[in-house]
Amino acid sequence: MPTHLLSAEQVSKRFGYRTVFQQVTFNLFSEEFILLIGNNGAGKSTLFQLLSSLSRPSSGTLRFNSRPYRECLPEVRRNVGFLGHESRLYPDLSAAENLRIFGTLYNIPELEKHTDSVLSEVGLAMAKTLPVRTYSSGMTKRLMIAHMILINPKILLLDEPYTGLDTSSVEWLQAYLKRFRESGGAVMLITHQFNLGLEIADRVMALHQQRLMHDIPATGLTPETCSGWLETP
Repeated sequence: MPTHLLSAEQVSKRFGYRTVFQQVTFNLFSEEFILLIGNNGAGKSTLFQLLSSLSRPSSGTLRFNSRPYRECLPEVRRNVGFLGHESRLYPDLSAAENLRIFGTLYNIPELEKHTDSVLSEVGLAMAKTLPVRTYSSGMTKRLMIAHMILINPKILLLDEPYTGLDTSSVEWLQAYLKRFRESGGAVMLITHQFNLGLEIADRVMALHQQRLMHDIPATGLTPETCSGWLETP
């Protein structure tokens, strides 16, 4: 039976006098895939920063395994993998060297073994000694994903992961996300490529006009339906 992993309870975020969003409430369960949509500036990336503990809500409560974030931040950071727009990779180092540095920070046991395993999983084993600056966009994105899965998280937060990927890399990512969910993980995805998100999503949430306007099952939804929600004045 799916486990309740993460929840947001009446969460709001403000920067000075500007309200990004307010009173956002939802639950995320294991084996669940949520597609989060919204216009540019709606606050999607800001919400992911809150969920990954990189920022704090102005009000409301975030919980992991039913515990407030403030009581379990190390557990949150170990179990929530966040893929943002910045690679945060060292371009002159190899993929293996990048992962070893990251793994050392997280005290990953048997780091050499896990590094090789993760690089094989993301399809970079043959290129693991090459400098990252020589990688294509798709290879770089795979290494960014490798950073996340090295810590063996329970939740993946992916912000526009398809950007810059060729067809084969998109197919690989879709297959990987399906396997991750089937193994008990949970995924939240931001993308403007609604067709790709809807291929896998169980639920769709829409941030619009500072509110969570929709949170419904993905079954039967089309990209056109999702786009229509965001055109509503």
